[in-house]
Amino acid sequence: MVDALRRAHRMMTLDGIVVDLHPTASASAIEVGEQVTGHVDAADAQRRHAAADAALAAVLETGLFVVEQVVAFTFYTYGDTIDELRDYIEENWRNARVDETTVSRTRDALSRAPGVRPRSRERIVVTTLRRA
Repeated sequence: MVDALRRAHRMMTLDGIVVDLHPTASASAIEVGEQVTGHVDAADAQRRHAAADAALAAVLETGLFVVEQVVAFTFYTYGDTIDELRDYIEENWRNARVDETTVSRTRDALSRAPGVRPRSRERIVVTTLRRA
């Protein structure tokens, strides 16, 4: 990521901006309403997201960019069922899975919450950078 940001710096116009958007290093949760029923096992995701934070910090230390704005938000992905949500995560997230214990707990929570859909919860950080 450090090399990509350096290349972006060389290619951008003087008034251009770079937008970095990535999940935080915290584990993504599976929820029913406000109840956490488990977490997504995303293999090396926490390490990769922490590395992205470190790479951004390293590039900022070089003085190539200044931070214009940082915004954190929560991103939810909903499924109609826990099976649908599990399948989506396993098909679309890198090396991610939802274990059977989480699936079972989510089914139990859904049985007590009619009309509520299961969701995953991720924290995302958007950083806007300008040339220094």
